[in-house]
Amino acid sequence: MPSPVISHLIGTTALLGVAVLILSAFSFSYFVAYISSVNLMLNEVAESVAREIVEVVSVQTLGGGNYTYMYLTVPDTLNGQPYLITLQDVGENKLLVNASLQIYRQVRVVVTPNFGENPVHAVTGTLTVPGLQAQVSDRIMLPLPPGYKPVVVTCRSCSCSGEASRGTCSPLDEKICVGLAAVRVGG
Repeated sequence: MPSPVISHLIGTTALLGVAVLILSAFSFSYFVAYISSVNLMLNEVAESVAREIVEVVSVQTLGGGNYTYMYLTVPDTLNGQPYLITLQDVGENKLLVNASLQIYRQVRVVVTPNFGENPVHAVTGTLTVPGLQAQVSDRIMLPLPPGYKPVVVTCRSCSCSGEASRGTCSPLDEKICVGLAAVRVGG
């Protein structure tokens, strides 16, 4: 008959092994559920930004001003994690909206927001818009510092990088540039 100490060690090791297996199964199922919920949240953020781009571009083409901006209605964080929204050109009048966490990249939404004669393009790098107290960029990292809100900006320009300039090209060569910025609100 084996020693009671050895039997106790074998039984304890077996119980610990079963506990680790059960814990890893629950952890994996929690991770799958978490990724699924994050995917849904990122999808909602990208869809919201895409809808707001369509709205602000339609206002820009109908209004004809130098620039137009609209506050983004997106959450500060997703499950307490910061996230990044980027815009990218995929062709004339087609924009790609990406929403991604630092560890998880997801969601690409193609937007075709043109209601006028000028082509719509995403800002490349940064763009300085005269009259707007913010740098317009192709990306924005949320959450922003206190006192700032994210906006989507459209402006008419000959180039969608550097400094927005009107009048240096023919009206037919002007583009509608779409970008993201952080504007100060309140005092």
